[in-house]
Order: sequence, then C-alpha cells, then structure tokens
Amino acid sequence: MSSLKPIALILQSSFFIFLLCGALVSGCAHLGERVERLPLPEGAPSERDILADLAANDSAIANFKATGAFTLESPDLTAVKRFKDGSITFRRPADLCVVGRKYLGAAVFRLTCVGNEFLIEFPATREEPYYRLEGERFDSVPFSVSPSDIAREMFLPEPWAQLKMREVHVTSYEPDTQTATLEIGPKRSPRRRLVVSGPPWVVLRGERLGPDGETLAVTTKEDYRVVDGIRIPARIDAWFPGEKTRMTFDMRAITPNVALDNSLFDIRARAREVGLDLDKVPGNAVRHAP
Repeated sequence: MSSLKPIALILQSSFFIFLLCGALVSGCAHLGERVERLPLPEGAPSERDILADLAANDSAIANFKATGAFTLESPDLTAVKRFKDGSITFRRPADLCVVGRKYLGAAVFRLTCVGNEFLIEFPATREEPYYRLEGERFDSVPFSVSPSDIAREMFLPEPWAQLKMREVHVTSYEPDTQTATLEIGPKRSPRRRLVVSGPPWVVLRGERLGPDGETLAVTTKEDYRVVDGIRIPARIDAWFPGEKTRMTFDMRAITPNVALDNSLFDIRARAREVGLDLDKVPGNAVRHAP
C-alpha cells in the first residue's frame, strides 16, 4: 500500500497544477477583456453621434459632378492611367462616369460603370481602340473588385442609418486631434475599421476587413469641402492590395445634386456608338477594329 502513496501524491499534484493553469488561463482571458474595454478619454464621442453625422451627410448626396485629376491603376491595364484634366460624375448607389482628357480637350479615357457592368474605353489611337466589359465576380475575396466596388468604398461604404448599434464600437479617441477609431461588426472579427474626425464627424480612413482580419480595401479621404451644407472630400484614394488596384481622385470644382443626363450611364448606348455589340461578346475583353 505504501507504494501507492507516491502515485496518489503525483496525481493530486498534477490535478492541482491543471486547476492552477486553468485558473491562470481564465484569469488572463478576463484580464484581456478588461484591457480591451478600458474607458475612453473624457469627451469621446458616442457611436450614435458618429453614425448620425455620417448618415445625415451621405443621405443628402443623390449625385455629384466634379472636375479634376484622377489615377487608375490595375493589373488589367497596360500602364497606370493618369489624367490631370477630367470629369467625374457619381450617382447613387455606385454608378460612375469618369472621362480623362489630354491635349486640346479630346477624351482619351472613359469609364462607365452601372450596377454589375462597366465599360472602359481608350480612344487614344486609331490602330487599336480597346474596350472592356466585365462583371463583378472574383474568387479571391468575398466581394468583387470592379469600378462599382471602388465607387462604393469611396462614396457610400456603409448604410450608416441601418447599422445595429451593438455592432458598432468606438475603440479609441484622441482628444488633441479630435479623431476616433470606430469598428463595425462583431468585436472579434469586425468587417470595417474607420478613423473619423469631428464633430461634425467625417471619415478620414476606412479599412474593409476580411474574416481573418486581412485588409481587403483601404480608402483615405482628405481636404473636405462644404458645398450646399454637404461635406465632400476633394481627395479620395481607394486601394485594393490583394488585387493591386487603385483609383485616386483629386477633385477641384464639386457640385452635388445636379440634374444629370442619363445617357452618361448608358453602357449599351456607349458600346453601340463605338460599334461593339455587347450581346455578342463571349468573354470579358474584346478588341474592336475601327
């Protein structure tokens, strides 16, 4: 019987160590939660106040037109497209018409984006005009990367008024700069992280996050202008790192809520004008001889 005592002692000791480790792990978990929930500095905005400002401003924008410069970068393009002189027209929810001009005002680039389709024209040379039609399906990320996605990330990334308050969290606040960090989605896996400035609150930087916390898109907004009571950033940059796709707008004259010519967004009319029958396009890209 005496030979069993050391075994019993070992078992008891092991069980005690197991309980102790469990307690430590549990304590660490609780400590971690407490660290995440440290009180914010005095004067920190509430989630409700931030969302109210963002929702009120975005709901006031039905469309806008602007002149300015823009850059488009994508692996699908032969080179980065930069235009110092151009026009930008946006229409809710994500329709976009961008025209780049050079020389004596001649259009050398045109992007028309409506819903699931977009058409890119490069009428730069007579020898090889290039037209591209593409849908919105990419397997590498849970949402597609097309001009309409870029437009949504730039201008209307979230339906602010429809968000559930339990999924919106202010995680930090800097009183000196009056900037706050906001996360949207479950605490352990937010789908979006924002840096906002205010009041009134506007977005300075937005990150679209994947299920594992990876960055799917980064949008920065600078130089806000107030036009007819609406706050619109004059410089917007959207970057999709996984697809190496970027669009940047540097807008000068910005006019919101104007009467728009619907023909700006008529992709099929644009295609007919250049002699392209979209119903007969079998793939994503086509080259059309003049």
